[in-house]
Amino acid sequence: MTLEQLRALCAVVEKGGFHAASVSLFRSQSAISIAIKNLERELGLSLFDRKAYRPALTAEGQVLYGKAKSILSRSEELSSIASHFAQGEETEISIALGAIAPVEQVIDVIKQVSEAAPATRMSLQIENMGGTLERLLEKDVDFAIAERFMPVPHTEEVRLTSTEMVSVISPDFPLATHYPAITESDLEQYVQVVVRDTSRNQPKRSAGIIEGAHQWLVNDFDMKKRMIISGAGWGRMPYHRVHEELADGRLLALSGKELEPLKIDIYLFRRSNEPMGPVGERLWQLLQQCEY
Repeated sequence: MTLEQLRALCAVVEKGGFHAASVSLFRSQSAISIAIKNLERELGLSLFDRKAYRPALTAEGQVLYGKAKSILSRSEELSSIASHFAQGEETEISIALGAIAPVEQVIDVIKQVSEAAPATRMSLQIENMGGTLERLLEKDVDFAIAERFMPVPHTEEVRLTSTEMVSVISPDFPLATHYPAITESDLEQYVQVVVRDTSRNQPKRSAGIIEGAHQWLVNDFDMKKRMIISGAGWGRMPYHRVHEELADGRLLALSGKELEPLKIDIYLFRRSNEPMGPVGERLWQLLQQCEY
């Protein structure tokens, strides 16, 4: 029994036939057929019922297909580990950072790791809402620092800190003359400035949105803050991004039952069962130890 035979078995099942399997594995159809026949001969049983139009797994084949997937997964993990050992330090480490996360502390950790491993290039990209974890799950980045909307499969996570989303307006906002007696129903007639979810392949997410209210979508919180300060609309902002403006009066924090600050936990994520090199492991540990 060889790994190539197991790859052929899995490809036939997952691609729906011998020809499709041959295309996916860049091998001839006859080579795939021979691999399956040799595997069946070694095992002493039939893996496929070939009477149907498409090859269907026998009962024994179903069990062995599951085992084959497990063996191939472990083989790929072993190869990945060996590759990391052979390469030593990684050439690049990439992080997707949620826009509401505390960026200054993350940058301090990246700087510390970069100084210790100058040959490793650090890549940091800012994402919004579901886009942060989407980058991780699609293997565009090695780490994600983001809020968690629901359990995230196949990942390891550690809670880092929390932030508060504060509802704010400018003294130039039309309703500011009624401050602080402003309710959510009062705001329904005015523009709510919303940061766009950067997910590409997942349903768009939102939080703290007044349904039916007029919205202006922006790409990041810097633009959102500028629009709110100008009086063009209102919106929720991470407290650490507006604490100076709240202190000096350029922004006013709204209160009330529907407008109380939303506390959001921030997590550090990485894909589970994927080995990391020494630089990635050091970054993973230091991000957890940082004071946010």
